[in-house]
Amino acid sequence: MNVQTPLHDDLLPIEPVGAEPQKDLQFALIDLLQAARSRMGVFLRSGAGLFVAIMIVTFLTPPVYTGTARVMVDTRQNNTLSPQNDQQVLSGLPSDQPTILDQVQILTSRQLAGRVVDKLRLDLDPEFAGQLGKTSLLGYLNPLHYLRASIDEQLSPDERRQLLRDKMIDAFEKHLSVSQVQLSTAIQLEFDSHDPAKSARVANAIADAYVEDELNAKLEATQKATEWISSRLGKLAQDARLAEGALEKYKTDHHITDVAQQGGTSVSVLDQQIGAATTQLMQAQVDRAQAEATLGRVRSLVNSGHAADVSQVVSSPLITQLRQQQAELVQKQAEMASRYGPNHPKMLDLIAEQRDLQTKIEEEIQHVVGTAANDVAVASARASALEESLRQLEGRSGVQGQARVEERELEASASSSRALYDSFVARIKQTEQEQTLQIPDARVISRAAIPTSQSYPPLTLVFLSGVPASLIFGFLVVMALERLDHGFRTAARVEEVTGLPVLATLPDMSGSAVAGPRDRKSVVADEIVDRPTGTYAEAIRGLQMGLRLSNVDRTPRIIVVTSAVPAEGKTTTALSLARHAAVSGKKAVLVDGDLRRPSIRNMTELPETQFDLIDLLQGTCSLESALISDPRTSLALLPAVRGVRNAPDLLESQAMRNLLRTLSQTYEVVIVDSAPILPVNDTRILAQLADAMLFVVRWEKTPRGAAHDAVKALRESQAPLAGAVLSMTDPKRFHYYSFGYAGYAYASAYAKYYEA
Repeated sequence: MNVQTPLHDDLLPIEPVGAEPQKDLQFALIDLLQAARSRMGVFLRSGAGLFVAIMIVTFLTPPVYTGTARVMVDTRQNNTLSPQNDQQVLSGLPSDQPTILDQVQILTSRQLAGRVVDKLRLDLDPEFAGQLGKTSLLGYLNPLHYLRASIDEQLSPDERRQLLRDKMIDAFEKHLSVSQVQLSTAIQLEFDSHDPAKSARVANAIADAYVEDELNAKLEATQKATEWISSRLGKLAQDARLAEGALEKYKTDHHITDVAQQGGTSVSVLDQQIGAATTQLMQAQVDRAQAEATLGRVRSLVNSGHAADVSQVVSSPLITQLRQQQAELVQKQAEMASRYGPNHPKMLDLIAEQRDLQTKIEEEIQHVVGTAANDVAVASARASALEESLRQLEGRSGVQGQARVEERELEASASSSRALYDSFVARIKQTEQEQTLQIPDARVISRAAIPTSQSYPPLTLVFLSGVPASLIFGFLVVMALERLDHGFRTAARVEEVTGLPVLATLPDMSGSAVAGPRDRKSVVADEIVDRPTGTYAEAIRGLQMGLRLSNVDRTPRIIVVTSAVPAEGKTTTALSLARHAAVSGKKAVLVDGDLRRPSIRNMTELPETQFDLIDLLQGTCSLESALISDPRTSLALLPAVRGVRNAPDLLESQAMRNLLRTLSQTYEVVIVDSAPILPVNDTRILAQLADAMLFVVRWEKTPRGAAHDAVKALRESQAPLAGAVLSMTDPKRFHYYSFGYAGYAYASAYAKYYEA
């Protein structure tokens, strides 16, 4: 098989210049799939193992059921007794976010959990009580576990019971989950249990306990308010009585006897009398002025001859009657004047009557003037009397002026004490009524029903996620194996580490159809004879061509085949190369140069011989007696039957030099199978006698560091290194690693040209 330039090194694709990112991603995905394909067995076993483990754990895990209840913080107020919210002892809950979170904290509080535990007697439930005495393996490994145990032994019985109850509450809270329902005022309670009926029962008990706690909080606040108000009422009543008593005593001492309420202000009787006297005086003065004005007008009209215009005169019935009689006499005089003369007695009588009537009218007018004057005198007298009475009242008021100031202070104190007492009396009546009608600020809007399906483990979710998880795990295992493998998977990596050109890559023929009861190595070497047109024979042919081209000036005759460590396929490679030379018609010989652990005889199943290479080097036999013919080809074999301890002495001897010189002169190709380089120094001696050295590296098995150190040792020995061989490669995986997906497809396409 010819040397090929790889496109990929392990699983790291070489990015071509200017490659598009999408193409790189496609190559990466293809690389991952091909890596899984190349390790399909590991991929399937690891993925199936994880899936089976997941399902076993899932079905062995006790099912958990979740009871779900919901409560809602009700922001509506009951105003039956308290129409105004500010009159309530404990106001309703607001609906803001911090308040809802506070209610969540109440629902998860230890106090509420303890009440539910006590009410349902969960301390006797095996599901919860059985967890108290359990300690995990990590708990036993924790030093604090023993420290807590020693502390628990020092506790009193009551403290131990309290500690046990606290642990019970801790176990209870692990099964409880409380959360707000989106952005509403509803809160969801979830309780997990192995018993579906128990999960619903406990969830409902928590919801009921929470609502009851809200109601108890209001009742407790109302009771405390009632007790406090009751304790204050006695003191307030006493203060009111003392203040009112002090006020009454002061009024008695200072002769403040009559107190009336006027416009909400306390006014004494004396002040009321002064006010009344002032009012009467003002009215009297007005009446006097009015009487004087009337008198002046009457006199003025009378003196001016217009007495008839005086209103009192006009309104006088007597004057009206006299004037009516006077008018009748004038009318009668007018009637008699046409009949009698002015001196007629009747006329004279009429004139006399008229004169008498006029006199009476004037007298009556004077009487009206006198009445007006009398009214002025009466009004003046009344005004003077009122003025005197007012002066006396004002004198008495001045005496009580200073006393009234302190009296008002005492009155204000008594009023405030009485008002405070009255408000407390009204408040205690209200709180007593509130005790009989209390509505909690939360209510249960959805009670937990008995769950019919388990919440954990979720079988459907586990199954649906287990399949991709198993696939991903298989990929991860494959990738881990790929990354942790420090061997060689490409010819390019061999050339990079060793600095040697890879002359051929030999496929692994362990599954060859010609396999039988013989050793696997012999089966591989038999591929040269049994399948001369097969892939393995083609690879050996390419190796032979590479050796010939490694030195075009002088074709190497003595070729030493070695490796870094044992079990790398060097002996198989040497035997295959020698057989191919023999099948090709060349005269070839294979020398077993590994004198410590010879294996040529066992691989070729040679019959028992009397002499071997060791006898030849020790001079106890001839070359002809030590040489044996390969039973399947014309190849000559010079095996070593037994191992020796002085292998370096024999290999460094002149006999070994002479032997190789003789063989190179007799045979066209001399193949020497040497010992590994790193364990012993035998190969360094043979390197001085070789025309070319072939370094064998086993695919995926030879450590890179070992190959590097071995080649370095050979270079220090100035060995004629022709190149390296990558042996025992997996045909499918090797083509993938070397050429990627496209190369693998090409390899599959041209595989038909090899013999089936």
